[in-house]
Amino acid sequence: MSEAPATFSPLGIRAMIILIIWGALLWASGVLILRWLVSIDALHGTPQIMAYALVVAGTIPLIPLTPRLAGLPPGETVSAIAVVSMTALLIDGIVIGYFPALYSAEPAQARACAGALLWAVGVALALGFAMQPRAR
Repeated sequence: MSEAPATFSPLGIRAMIILIIWGALLWASGVLILRWLVSIDALHGTPQIMAYALVVAGTIPLIPLTPRLAGLPPGETVSAIAVVSMTALLIDGIVIGYFPALYSAEPAQARACAGALLWAVGVALALGFAMQPRAR
């Protein structure tokens, strides 16, 4: 009697907790950087394009680091990035909906910060899929 190969390996509670904390820390770090960018008026026009490009470069080293932090094998990269991204999106949704001044007192700048965080999450997910080792 043969069993079907497991296509999904659920993450353990320890890994989930680590990834959720890591997601919250990355979100908070992103907010600090974005508040600084808002303070130097760098979230519109050409500076915003450069900031978005730097998100890609800054996210690349975080992709392989993330599953390692949670003690997961490289084959769980997408799952790990998804949990971290979920955490950041949930926090971002609450903040922009209820506490936008946490990003900026100016509503347009607060939306720009939230948009940049959405971009960063999308970049992380895309890179997670692109950088996950393929099964042989």
